[in-house]
Order: sequence, then C-alpha cells, then structure tokens
Amino acid sequence: MSEELNIYNFKNYIDDFFNDLELYDDYDGRHDYKGILKASIDVFLNFESDYTAKEVYRSFFMIYQITGEDKSKREDNKNLISEPNTLLNLLNVMEKYEKNTGELIDRQRDHFIHSVNVFLLGLAIYTKNKRYRRAFKNYVKKSQYEKYYGHENNEVSREEFLYRWGVASLLHDIGYPFEIVGKQLKKIINDGVKSISNSYSVNLGIDFDDFDEFNSIVKMDPYDFADNYRKRNKRSKVLDLYKPTDILAHKVAKDFKFNNEKFRLLKKHLDGFIYYMREKDFIDHGFYSAILVLNSYGKILQKYDKNNIFFFYPIVDSASAILLHNYYNKTLQKDPFNLKKLSPKSNPIAYLLILCDELQEWNRQPFGQIDKQKLHVNELSISIGENSMDVIYIIKNGSMGLGFSKDKRDFINNVLDIESIFVKGIFVSSDVEPDIEEGIMRNIDFEEIQAPDILIKNIEELASKINANYNNRINQDYDEAVKSGEEIDENLEISHNSLVEFNELSPEYKLSNLRQARSIPKKLNLIGCEIAPQDDEREEITFEDLDEKEIENLAIFEHQEWCREKRGTGWTYGPVKDEVLRENPNIVGWDELSDEIKQYDVDTIVIIPELLNSLGLKVVRSKIRLLTYKMQEYFEKNIEKDEYDPELSSEDNFKKLPDYVKYTNYKQTNFIIKILNERGYDIIDKNDKIDAIKSGDFDEHDLEHFAEREHYGWCMLKYDLGWRHGPLDVEEKTSPNLVKWEDLDEELQENNMNTFRNLPDMCDEVGLQIVKSE
Repeated sequence: MSEELNIYNFKNYIDDFFNDLELYDDYDGRHDYKGILKASIDVFLNFESDYTAKEVYRSFFMIYQITGEDKSKREDNKNLISEPNTLLNLLNVMEKYEKNTGELIDRQRDHFIHSVNVFLLGLAIYTKNKRYRRAFKNYVKKSQYEKYYGHENNEVSREEFLYRWGVASLLHDIGYPFEIVGKQLKKIINDGVKSISNSYSVNLGIDFDDFDEFNSIVKMDPYDFADNYRKRNKRSKVLDLYKPTDILAHKVAKDFKFNNEKFRLLKKHLDGFIYYMREKDFIDHGFYSAILVLNSYGKILQKYDKNNIFFFYPIVDSASAILLHNYYNKTLQKDPFNLKKLSPKSNPIAYLLILCDELQEWNRQPFGQIDKQKLHVNELSISIGENSMDVIYIIKNGSMGLGFSKDKRDFINNVLDIESIFVKGIFVSSDVEPDIEEGIMRNIDFEEIQAPDILIKNIEELASKINANYNNRINQDYDEAVKSGEEIDENLEISHNSLVEFNELSPEYKLSNLRQARSIPKKLNLIGCEIAPQDDEREEITFEDLDEKEIENLAIFEHQEWCREKRGTGWTYGPVKDEVLRENPNIVGWDELSDEIKQYDVDTIVIIPELLNSLGLKVVRSKIRLLTYKMQEYFEKNIEKDEYDPELSSEDNFKKLPDYVKYTNYKQTNFIIKILNERGYDIIDKNDKIDAIKSGDFDEHDLEHFAEREHYGWCMLKYDLGWRHGPLDVEEKTSPNLVKWEDLDEELQENNMNTFRNLPDMCDEVGLQIVKSE
C-alpha cells in the first residue's frame, strides 16, 4: 500500500486540495468563496446528511451561478437584488422526488449525499495523483478553449478542474427521477402479474409525445448562440447546436476521434436512444441528466449574453461526462463502436466520474422498501497515492450485497484504463466484522422471506394463545418478584397491571399478537422448517432438535419485528413504559436488552411447536431444506470425500458445518431454484401429478448454463463473506476456485454439471420433482 490506511485520510486529502486552490473571484480580497465552499464541505464531512449535502450544493452553485452580476468587479450592480438559481431548483425537485417516491420500489438509495461524496472523492484523487492532473491539464490546453481558469504563466489552474468536475459530479444524477418512474411501473406490473404466472415479464420505457421538444435548448434573441463555435468546427455545420443529442454526439466523436461513419452511427444512436432503451429494457438516467444540464446552461448563458465558448467547452465537457458515466460501458464498448478501456486522455472528467461513481458506496441513505430494512452503517478506509489506490469498505452491520467488492474491481478494470493513472492498480475490498460472519443468518432480509400464509382461523387461535402465554409469563415473573420480597421493577408492575384476555385487548395490541402469529411461517422458513398437518409423513421437529444459535436467531428476528411494529405505530424509546407518551424501554437493539427481556423473545420461539400442536399442526423440515441437505451430501460423497461421515444422516452431516457455510448452502439452494426458473422449470411437491423431469433429461446446453450460473452465485456468496482468490486456506479465506467459469478447472466444471444431472433424483428422494413451467 502507498501509505497506511487511515479513516481520516479522506478529510486530509480534501484539505490538501483546498490548500493549493485559488479562486479567480477571490483574487482582490472582495470575496472568500473558497472559504465558503470549504466550510460547507467540512460540515458535511463531520456530519453527512441531506441537510449538509444541500449546503455543499448551495455553496458551489451560488459561487458559480451565472447571473447578470460580474462578481469579479468591485462595483455593485445596484439593480440586481436577487436572482433565481435554476440549477438548485432542479436539484430540489430531484431530492424530493427520490425521497417521496423511492419507497414505492424495492431498492432505491440516496443520490444526493452520494453525489457530494462522488465530488469529494474526485477532489481527493486529483490532489494525490500527478498523472491524472497532467491528463486533465493537457486535455484542456489541447482544446480550442482559451478562457480556462489559469495562472500568470498560462498554466491551467486547479479551479478549472474544480468547476468542470463540480458540474459533472454534482449534477450527474439530476435525471434519476426518470429511472425511478420506470422502476415503479415495472414493479407494479411484474409484482402483480408474477403472482399469477412466473413466465410473464414486461419491458418498459419512457415515451414522449414530442421528444424533440425536450431535446432542445430554448432559442433566445439574437439567435447567434452557436455561431462562433460553428465557425471553429467544420463538422458541427451539419448539426443542430440547439439540440443536446447533436452537441453530445459531436463532443464524444471529437474525444474518441471517430471517423465520419462512426460519427453518423453515434448521432443516429443518440437520436433514437429512448427507443433503444425501451427495446433493451433499461432507463439510463445519465442520458436525461446530460440533456437537462445542457438545457439549463444553454438558456442561462443566452439570457445573460455570456460568451458561448464557455458553454461549448467546460459545460459540454461536464455534460458529456455525465452521459458517458453509463453510456460508455453499456454502448460505446459494444458493437458497432467497440471502444477499449477509457483513458483519461480521451475525457478526463468522464473517466473520473465513472471511477468515483462506482466506488462511492459508503453511508448511502436507503429509500427503497427492501433497502430500508437493512442497516447501511459503513465506514471508508482509503489510501490514494501516485501509483496505487486502496479502498476498504468497513461493514459494521448489514451487507453491501453479494460479491460487491469483486464486482466493483471487475467493472473498473473492464471499463477504465486504470494503469494509466495508478500503475499498480486499484484494490477494492470489504472488511466484514467477525460477528457478522458468525451470525450471518441474522443478516437475512426478513421481508424477502418466502413462506406460505396460514389460514385466518389458525392465525386467530394462535394469536389468542400467544397472548395467553405472555400473560402467564408476566404473572409468573410478578409472583416470583413478590415472593422474593424485593422491590418490583416499575416496567414489570406496569405490564402486570395491564394484562387482559385476547378478546379484551385494544385493537393495537390485538394486531400485535396477530402479527406475531402471522410471522411464524417466516421464522420457521429461516431454519428450514414449515408447518404441516399432524398426519404428514415427515418427522416432527421439536425445538430440542435445534441448537441454541438457531433459537437465538429467531428470537432476534422476533424482537426486530416487534421494534418495527412499535416504531410504525408511533412508539419511541423511553426509560419507562408509558402508554400515554407511547414510550417503551425495549425499543433498542438486541444487544442492549437485558437477559430477562431477551428471554421473553426466546420463549415466544420455544413455544411455537406447542402452539401448533394445539391446532393439530406440527413443525417439520421443509422439503427445500431437505434438498439442501441432500445436495451437500452429494457434494461431500462425490467431491469432498474426506468430509463425509457415512455413519451420520445427511442432516447430522450438515449440522457439522460452520454457520456461514450453512447459510451459503441455504442461499445456493434458493439460487438454484431461480436458475431453473430462468429456463422454464419449477421445483414442486412430488404429490402433484405432473410429468416430472428425470435425471438425464436436461440437454448439455441447459446443463452448462445451470452450472455456470450456480458457480457464479457461489463465487458471489464467498466474496460477500470476505473470501478471495488464492491457494486453499480456510483461515485466510482464500480459494483457487474463485475464478470465472471459463477459467475453472475442467473437472470442477464437470462436477458442477453433474450436480444438475443428478438434481432430479435428489429432488425425488426428498419428495420433490422438477417440472416444466406452465
């Protein structure tokens, strides 16, 4: 590493950038714009929130707001009192829309705080890497733009980078609401229809009555906005320079030295990009962001009769970078353009935006339904030098996603020419704290668990029995406290005095018991169990069959659900339970609970088999869980032969595995079901009279697809648990098999394919079958 990793490096890098920064409008001492911007950034770094992020935006876009005022002169324009800042207005719209509508989709995270961190990360890289600074300055000086911020020796100043980078990084997601709209509509349609048919899917796109009207810059008198630029650039004479897509096509073609044929292809592709996105089923917010930036600055610059060269160089440079931050890898690296890795010499702002946008993952506020359920409390450890860059995401709680570190490394190395800036490369990794790995089952997203609903009559009876069990426990604790002669705890006294039968409960507490009853199938699913009638052939599972960790995990889930319920109905933490103030001392994390309170949650889990027995039901191992055992048994028998003990059952062999390996296997089984669904197959109960797929029925093409996808899923799970490629070493968490499918040993490829060849037989042994989807 170039220097010791330190969580404070990032702040120090920003300080270094500002130490060597001079702003043009600060020269005569009239302003202290640098101080204003630095103050807003310092506050943001000390407390990252949407409020402090807004202050960074306000400072930057007020300093660089284009108005009728000449800020570099001493004399005041007495007539200019205030001026609307249209760019800040656009940003306010984006922020409100993202917060208010993001919760209607599964996954949606902040792009406001994110953009400020992207901005700051770019400043840090510029400061610490001489090769990047040289690439940027050469790019500016080789252009026809003479108005850049410079020093007396005609050297490009740091402010020129600050301005172009600030516009690009802070506005690169301004069009994100376009993408949210598509996600919302797709979720609504697919979620509804998928409940009827797994085989149905829908592609969506955004349509315009008149896209040309959106894709245009307002023309203002005297209509000479583009004249000077057109005289300088012959190729631009065939373009409409009031049309953002034409401007972007011209800029990209110049940067990448396209010949006339490729230039025409690019122009045609951008003109029809809204239809291309619909065909390929995606929405590129960068495309809309770039157009919005050009629309805004084009009108403002005409309004104040500013030099149009200012628009066609720094602003178009920033807008093209915004376009390229998605467009480069999704379009320009594919047919018919086939560009290689992006070099900073071609477009240094686009290069940096792609890099920083991909790396910025820390402290992003969740808005989506699923993301809200997860904790994203992460820190950044960063080291930037002349030859290398090291980024470690410190995960305190939750998960950054399966294999995210490897995905980021692969993306960066496939899209960017990293060695041209960091000759020793960029290292991206995550530091997962040990307690997360040991308690990996606790990090499963409870809202994503698929479990069948139970009948309302059973829920009602279960809820009544749950309330009775709670009452019995409180009475027991109260009686013991009275007998001991000690002072009775105030919270226990309050709980004891409020006990009533289920039918006498308030609506709120009645619903609380119903919630707990409804969640029983989900909790059982977590440990590979399900509810079945007493006459089911499978052996009943009592909680004596489970280890303490499984029971504790379920108790934690119950407590988390209870906390969500309380917060959702207006309760907050308070030292003493208070029904009027709606405060409760137990609305805290599991580790903050007393042992006595934890035991209440444990008791709600341990009594589940007894509650179900009273309704003529029982707990059994789910057939999908039994399939997990069977697949692990197959793996140990045929591949890792030393691990298999023939004296033990498949379940007992499975119990020997570490907790995180069990978790990997559970997830892999579900992933395999998903893989089969992709090819039109379902795993269903064997009792259903349907012609089943037998071993040997899959063709080789399907088998290789299944095996490759399964290997990819396995790799992602391993990476998510901190494993890396290397010689097999369990303690160091390295494996030689963490490679792409095509680089995997042929014998291992064949083993993976054999798993799927034998999957129908394994399903049959546990009462399941594979069938073609309807």
